[in-house]
Amino acid sequence: MTHAITTRRAELAQRLSEHRSKIALLLVIGTIAAITAFKSEVFLSWANFENILVQCSIIGILAMGTTLLMVSGGIDLSVGSGVSLAGVLLATLMADGWSPLIAVIAAIMTASAVGGATGFLAAKSSHHPFVLTLGVLTLLQGVTLLVSISPVTDIPESFISIIDWRPLGLPLVVFVFGVVVVVTHLTLTYTALGRWLYAIGSSESAARLSGIRIDAVKVVVYAISGVFVGIGGVLMTAQLASAQPEMGRGLELAAIAAVAVGGTPLAGGRGDVLGTLLGVLLLALIGNSLNLLSITSSWQFVLQGLVIVIAVLAQRKT
Repeated sequence: MTHAITTRRAELAQRLSEHRSKIALLLVIGTIAAITAFKSEVFLSWANFENILVQCSIIGILAMGTTLLMVSGGIDLSVGSGVSLAGVLLATLMADGWSPLIAVIAAIMTASAVGGATGFLAAKSSHHPFVLTLGVLTLLQGVTLLVSISPVTDIPESFISIIDWRPLGLPLVVFVFGVVVVVTHLTLTYTALGRWLYAIGSSESAARLSGIRIDAVKVVVYAISGVFVGIGGVLMTAQLASAQPEMGRGLELAAIAAVAVGGTPLAGGRGDVLGTLLGVLLLALIGNSLNLLSITSSWQFVLQGLVIVIAVLAQRKT
């Protein structure tokens, strides 16, 4: 009996240790929520909860693609520029008379193609994708300005009204985010691609020796991330009722921060959707809470940065 109790305690301790980072995130999220609820009556309203969900959604969609990349040891700094390109391309095509559906498909396919091309370059390069995708970021900024140097506002009302559709009682952007989360979780957990991503992130040389076609996997995972980037660009364009060449600036850093805070290391080999969801929620909650407490934007950046640094330092080192 004593041995059985000791074994159970050891198993419980092991499980708690494995989920240490998520428990820490939950405690931080709970603390921020409690403080904000005490200071602001608006925080606990359904309208504010819905607002937080909407804030989570576009960053969350991009973070799901970034999770797939970082699990495999990759990264993409061009995500924000990709959102701008997809949005401006979408708006320009619709302004030129294209059907909204065809324009949406074209924007998402373009973003996916850019992602696939980036993955091909990452696979063939001996350098870390951080440097490569920094160059792609600049390239996409230039291409976006070639498509349109000024904001595109001539968008059909029929497209803009889509954002008001509420399937299952939730804003469309939240519903799309939920679908992306499920797809990402299923990919990482139940598919060969997910197993290959973890293997490549743990040891690329060992994965190659085991027969995994690393170059092909990198092209596929970057292309999938590109699909999510295209979806993010489409949804942001609908939300803003316009598209601007700089509208995606900074989104790549937010997505990477959410994934890193959620426990996925830059070196790869570990990470999951739940951790990323908690990271996305933390960042959205920080912004929402500071706005409700009427804290100036300067302090918002300072406090948000501090929480991110503390959360990352609190991650379990392995």
